[in-house]
Amino acid sequence: MPVRTQRENVPKSRNSGDYSPQEAIATMAGHGYRVTAPRRAIIASALRQERPFTAEQLVAEAAVAAGESGRSTVYRTLEILASLGVLSRILDGAGRPVYVAGAPVHRHHLVCAGCGTAVPFNACPVADLAATLARENDFEVHGHLLEIFGTCGDCRASAR
Repeated sequence: MPVRTQRENVPKSRNSGDYSPQEAIATMAGHGYRVTAPRRAIIASALRQERPFTAEQLVAEAAVAAGESGRSTVYRTLEILASLGVLSRILDGAGRPVYVAGAPVHRHHLVCAGCGTAVPFNACPVADLAATLARENDFEVHGHLLEIFGTCGDCRASAR
């Protein structure tokens, strides 16, 4: 993941996580990716999402927007953004991949099975276990994912 320094006086949109669309575009360009008009639209749409979203949701959104983006462009752009740390790819309660805007740091999520909200947390209860397993099995760990599934307080309250 790229190393990021603290930014000053950079405006962020309300739901953009830690990147504004302009910063995400600059990050892509800085890593040698072409930044086309469809990719700009996909970036803006992805960073606008308030909840975890699928690539297909953005495909559907792009189909009704001006400057329509193809399915493969949406999928490729989301994968690039995830590889650069602009988005995180996590699994939802059904085991399907979804994306959330977030900082390029080691992060895990609590995922609500009711509304789909993903709450990030940085504490890593798996790090020590991964190091032990690697040592015991002569294995080099490159990373890991942890999503904890359950039901958020709002969904539990509305079910009462």
